[in-house]
Amino acid sequence: MAAFQDNAKYDSLMNVVSRLKYDHTDSALHYIEHLEEMFSGDRETSKLADVLYQKGSIFYIAGDYVMAQASFDDSYVIAEKYNDQSALARVLNGRGLIFLGQQKYFEALDLWKQALQVFQDKNDLGMQANLRFNIGLGYSQVNQFDEAILNLNIAREILQKVENPTLLDMVINRLGKVYFDLGDYEKADIHYNELKGREASLSIWEKTFLYAGLAELEFERENFSLATSYSEKSAEFATSMKALWDLERALGIWSNSLEASGDFTNALKVARRNKIIRDSLYNIEKEQEINFLQLQVAQSKNEQLEQEKELISQKSKLSSWLNWLLLVFVLFLVGISLIYRRNLKMRESFNTRLEKLNNELKESRDTIASQNESLNQINEAKNKLFSIISHDLRSPIGNLKSFIQLDKKGVFAKEEKFQVLELLEGQLEKTDILLENLLQWARTQLEGFDPKPEIFEVKPEVLEVLHQFEYQMKFKNIEVSLDENDNLKHMVFMDKSSLRIILQNIIGNAIKFSPEFGLISIYFKNNKDHLMIHVKDSGEGLEPEQRAKIENDFTMIKSKKGTMEEKGTGLGLLLVKQLLVYNGGFLRVKSELGKGTEMIIHLKNKETEIFSE
Repeated sequence: MAAFQDNAKYDSLMNVVSRLKYDHTDSALHYIEHLEEMFSGDRETSKLADVLYQKGSIFYIAGDYVMAQASFDDSYVIAEKYNDQSALARVLNGRGLIFLGQQKYFEALDLWKQALQVFQDKNDLGMQANLRFNIGLGYSQVNQFDEAILNLNIAREILQKVENPTLLDMVINRLGKVYFDLGDYEKADIHYNELKGREASLSIWEKTFLYAGLAELEFERENFSLATSYSEKSAEFATSMKALWDLERALGIWSNSLEASGDFTNALKVARRNKIIRDSLYNIEKEQEINFLQLQVAQSKNEQLEQEKELISQKSKLSSWLNWLLLVFVLFLVGISLIYRRNLKMRESFNTRLEKLNNELKESRDTIASQNESLNQINEAKNKLFSIISHDLRSPIGNLKSFIQLDKKGVFAKEEKFQVLELLEGQLEKTDILLENLLQWARTQLEGFDPKPEIFEVKPEVLEVLHQFEYQMKFKNIEVSLDENDNLKHMVFMDKSSLRIILQNIIGNAIKFSPEFGLISIYFKNNKDHLMIHVKDSGEGLEPEQRAKIENDFTMIKSKKGTMEEKGTGLGLLLVKQLLVYNGGFLRVKSELGKGTEMIIHLKNKETEIFSE
C-alpha cells in the first residue's frame, strides 16, 4: 500500500512540474525538490534519474546552463547505476540542449540523433516527438531549413498520435519561424495564426515566442502599428516569466517598429531598456563561461581523486593477496619439504607477476603525474586570467563608482554629466574588448582551438571593426585612410570570429599609439598564397629589439602606455599571434623610431589545410 501511495504521489508531482516548468520555473523547482526527497538515501531508485533530468530541463528553460549541466550529469550517474537505457538517452537530449545554449549546434545534433535511435528502438513516440523537434530547431539555427522543416513535420505527425499539446504548440511556433526565415511569409502567417486562434491554451513561453514572431512578420510587411502592438505583448509575457533572452528579442522588434512608425521618443525609451537587458545578458553569458571553466577544473580534480581511490583499492587488494600467498608458502615449506622444488617454481612465477603489477602501478603513477601537470597548467591559466581581470577591471569600475557617488551629491551640471558618461562609455567598451580577449585566450589555453574556416571578403569585416572604434578615433581626432581605389573583393580562408579578434587588437593598438590628429593607413596586397592587410599608424615607432620580440615571441609582452596614457595588458598581441597560427597565417612588423609602426597580417587566400589543436 505504501509503495502504491508513493507512486501516486510521484506521478502527481511530476504532472505538476510538467505544467509549471514553462510558465513558473521557481514553483517547478520547489516541487522537484520534494521529488528528490522521496528518493534520498536507501529509497533511491531509477526514477531519481527522471527527476534529476526534469530538474536540468527547468534550469535550462531558466537559462542557467551550468546548473542544468550539473543536474544532467547527476541524472546520468543514477541512470548508469541502474542500467536504464531510456534515462541515459534522455540525458543525451539534455546535454544537447546545453550545447544548443552554447551555440554548438552540430555537437547538439549529434547527441540528439544518438538519443533518437534509442527511442526508435524502444518505440517511445513521446520522446521521438521531443527529439524530432530539437533536431528541427538545431537545423534551423544552422540555416539548413529543409532538414528543419522535415523533422518538425515528423514531430507534428507523431503528436497526432501522442497527446502533448505544449510540445505541439512549440512545433507549430518553430515552423512559423522557419518559414519566416525562408521568406515565405504566407506560410509563416498560417502557422502563427493557427496558434493565435487558441491563445488561451498556450503557455506564457509560447505566447512570448508567438507574438515576437507575429511582430517580425508585420514589420516585414511594413504594418508597423501591428508590429508595435505584438512586440509589446511579447515583451510583457517575457517579463512575467523573467525570460531575458526572449525579452531582449521582443524589445528589439518593438524599438524598430516604433522608429519605423515615426515615434522616435518611445523608440529611444524601448531601445535603452533593450540595451540594459542586452548588457545583463552579456554579463550572464560571460559569468557562465567562467563557471564552465571552473566546472572543467572541478571535474578534472574529481577524476583524479577517483583514480587515486582506485589505485589505493588495488594496492590494498594486492597487499592482502601477497600476505595470503606468503603464509601459504611458509606452511608449504614447514609441512611439505618434499615439494620444495615445486614451491621454488611457484615463487618465481609469483615474482614475475609481482613485477608486472609493479610496472602497471608505475604506469598508473606516471599517468596521474601527467594529469597533475595538466591541472597545474589549467590552474596557472585560470589564476593568470583572474589576475588580469581583477587588475584591469578595477579602474573602470572605480571610475563608475566615483561618478555615481558624485552624481548623487549633485556635483555635475547637465552638460558635464553627459561628457563624463561619454568617457565612461568609452572605458566600458575597452573593458568589453579586454574581457572578450581574456575569455577567448582562456579557451585556447584550456580547451585548445578548433577553427571553422570559410571563404569570405575581408573589407566588410575591417569596416565593422572601424565602426566599433568610432568613438576612440573621434576622441583623438584620428583620420583613417582605407584603400578603396579598386573594386576587388579581397577574400580569405579562415575562421571569421578569429579575424574580428585579430583586427580589433591590431586596429585598437594603432589608435592607442597614434597621436592626436594622427593618421592610420589600411590597405591590402595579394600574393600567391596570402592576402596581406597593412595597418600603419603615425606613432613614435619601436626599438628594433621590441619590434623583433613582438614579431617572434609567443609570450605576453609588457604593454606600453598609449599617447593619451591608455593602458593595456599585453594579452591582445599574444592572442593575435596564436589565432593567426591556428588559421595558417602570421604577423610581420615594420617600424622605425619617429616613423610609426606598420603591422602586416598575412592570411590564407585559398582553401588549404590549417592548424588545429
